[in-house]
Amino acid sequence: MTDCNFTTLFYETHQLRRIGKNEPTPDDFDRIETIWLNFYGLGKFETYFFLYADCKDFQHFKNWVIQLKGQDFVIEADQKFKQWQDNPNRENENPGTFPKVLSPEQIQFWEENGYLRISKAVDDQRCDEVALQIRRHLNIDLNHPATWYMEHPDWQGIMVQLYQNEAMETVRKQENIRQIFADLYQTDQLVANIEKLGYNPPECEVWGFQHGKLHWDIDLDKPVEFEVQGILYLNDVPENGGPLQLVPGFHQRFEEWIKQFSSLERAHTSMRLTEVPQRIAGEKGDLILWRNTIPHAATSNNSTLPRFVQYLSFSKL
Repeated sequence: MTDCNFTTLFYETHQLRRIGKNEPTPDDFDRIETIWLNFYGLGKFETYFFLYADCKDFQHFKNWVIQLKGQDFVIEADQKFKQWQDNPNRENENPGTFPKVLSPEQIQFWEENGYLRISKAVDDQRCDEVALQIRRHLNIDLNHPATWYMEHPDWQGIMVQLYQNEAMETVRKQENIRQIFADLYQTDQLVANIEKLGYNPPECEVWGFQHGKLHWDIDLDKPVEFEVQGILYLNDVPENGGPLQLVPGFHQRFEEWIKQFSSLERAHTSMRLTEVPQRIAGEKGDLILWRNTIPHAATSNNSTLPRFVQYLSFSKL
């Protein structure tokens, strides 16, 4: 693993934070960190967990990355990140050519409502392969509901902190998925974010749903830039099966509306008192996309089967 300047800065920054020292970082540190993680195929949570819980020194960190991803992958990532980092015009890069895969009707719906449901974006077999990874990792047997609620350190709320398997990567690299995001971002200069999985079993006496509060995944201390968030339904998700809920059209008034609040917490409190969300049911293989200024949340699963999802998003280079 090549010791580029940012790799050292990334490691040293988090080692200082580990002991409670928040030293100033470049203004674009968070953005470069995201790009760096994506080029090296690393999930943010798994990387932070290693750095803050297990890492002994810089060499140990580099060895961990190589062991996780393989030497050949890391060498290629070194080259890609260095090429991107050394490009002085990357902020003004030509968006390039990208296919217009969304229909005029879909674009209009997106602009008006701030979300889209793309039917059958991924075929059943690939969805089944990813869902199988969740079941294996959490030791779930669909024929035995008692196994649906077993505690596991990587099952946190409804998130599954699993990032590294071939089935997930195949979906991330699927060309039509990339093209959809490119159409919405209006550029082909994108890199896939290494995101997690989701598991939401039916509510029962031993497990209650506690994660349905509408929210934004944004930081009001920084400029709120346009981003597209997404989840892939890995099985059929009816209205009572724990689908995503969101507030259509809120993005159109977000910029002015948010100015009255001094914190995200206060904005959340006010928004939850006034806004009525809509549940976005779907079928296996449906891709649900929404703007980052759309309030959203999961919903309780009151069906007879668990809900499985893969989170999908891209970052602009």
